[in-house]
Amino acid sequence: MTAEVVEDRTERSAAPATAPRGAWLVWGVGAACYFVALFHRASLGVAAPDALVRFSAGPAVLALFTALQLGVYLVLQVPSGLLADRLGPRRVITGGVVALAVGSAVFAISGSIVGGIAGRVLIGIGDAFMFTNVLRLAAQWFPANRYGRIAALTGLIGGLGQVVSTVPLTSALHGLGWLTTFLGAAGLTAVLAVVAVAVIRDRPRGLVEEDAARHERIAGTLRAVVAQRGTRNSFFAHFVLMGQFLTVTTLWGAPWLTSAQGFSGGAAGRLLLLCAVGFIVGSLVAGQWVAGRDQRRERYTLAVSLLVAVAWALVIGWPGALPLPVLVCVLAVMGFCGGGAMLAFDGAGSANAAHRSGAASGVVNMGGFLAAVLTQLVVGWVLEAVGSPAATAYRWAFVPVLVLLLLGAAGQWVYRGRFGAISRR
Repeated sequence: MTAEVVEDRTERSAAPATAPRGAWLVWGVGAACYFVALFHRASLGVAAPDALVRFSAGPAVLALFTALQLGVYLVLQVPSGLLADRLGPRRVITGGVVALAVGSAVFAISGSIVGGIAGRVLIGIGDAFMFTNVLRLAAQWFPANRYGRIAALTGLIGGLGQVVSTVPLTSALHGLGWLTTFLGAAGLTAVLAVVAVAVIRDRPRGLVEEDAARHERIAGTLRAVVAQRGTRNSFFAHFVLMGQFLTVTTLWGAPWLTSAQGFSGGAAGRLLLLCAVGFIVGSLVAGQWVAGRDQRRERYTLAVSLLVAVAWALVIGWPGALPLPVLVCVLAVMGFCGGGAMLAFDGAGSANAAHRSGAASGVVNMGGFLAAVLTQLVVGWVLEAVGSPAATAYRWAFVPVLVLLLLGAAGQWVYRGRFGAISRR
């Protein structure tokens, strides 16, 4: 057994043996903040056809909106994890929710490309500080052996945020209009910021704070996190599973369904709802039957990575529009496999010492968003280059997505664990 594993077990033993009173309330408010962040993150994917008209933009400019939003999220993942370990989740989550509210308001009132970009960047900043800090709450308020399941449950809550950003958001845009819909979302988000600062506490009363994170140099923390094979394996699992899911739900799903597959905006929203529901089911399966078991987790994430690559290959290789049953299966698989991305944080928690849990989650979370930024930009460029017909343009544009999926699956294989008689748990 390595010294790293000994350190990990020693620190985790300081966590509460059972969830103390108020644990579910504190985590629940944090998860509600993540729910709202996922709503704002995915809102442009559903509103993309309306955004093309409002901002008088083409596909490449629309891709820039989302790529900048996700790019800001990506850049801030490591700082988010470090702040979770050093400042505590309460302040960081509250500040992130405020940024989401302001970003939504700016996006609502803007009619120019510059204003739209500013709004999406603010949303990316707020979103960046949600997930890793909610996971930090889980690490502080729940026993170590429940961390993987709570992480998967957090992902499930986020999936519900995706659901609200599909059919309900489409209905609101058509019934209330752009300004009312996004200003209303900003107002509700601001109310949640008040609730967060009032309810969230960094740790249970009486739990001694682990101060190792404050005494360790940032560079040393990051080197220790990246050195773990489990961190690298989890990075590539998130790279594949979350990256492809974000490609569909944050931007290109609705335009692909309307222009290349021939559906109306409302029907496209309902189909994306199916993808979001698949994400919820995938998160539930991951949390109940896979989380907490290192070897099973790595085999499962590699298997679903290959499965979703097959789904994307089908989209690319199918001549013409996909038959509805095939399309339904493809979107369900993309969503279900996306839910498996939550296991990457179980892997990060298993591989790293407790006082580095925020940094480890931040590093792993970079994987999916790096893939998403790359695919958002490349898909937009290829669509502009190929032009029409739309069905052919999207088939070519999705080829780079498949390439990245296969590269990520290869990374998982290279950094798979070497499991022996002794387990990290």
